[in-house]
Amino acid sequence: MKHAEFTIENNTIEFFNTIFGVEKVLLNGKNISSKFSFSGADHAIKLQDRNLVLKVRYVIGNIKMQLMENDLLLEEQSAKISIKQRIFAALIGVGIGFLLTRLTSYI
Repeated sequence: MKHAEFTIENNTIEFFNTIFGVEKVLLNGKNISSKFSFSGADHAIKLQDRNLVLKVRYVIGNIKMQLMENDLLLEEQSAKISIKQRIFAALIGVGIGFLLTRLTSYI
């Protein structure tokens, strides 16, 4: 699902993520970064001679996206996380908790 679009010097930077925790960043339609994360990740973006970073953080039902250059904020956007994604993340958390409980009972 597409959550944000930034425009820098006639270039389009798009941020997508899935309910399975896969984040993608596209620059002018071309995939330039793909990471797995349920808590957010930093995506490096090389734009001509500029080094940008798209910082993604998940905060209580929202996704916060900050486009940075040399630690300076260029633009910030936020989007609501879908209910499907929240339920899926909760189920994964419960499953991991259950597995850890079972594993520690054998130690």
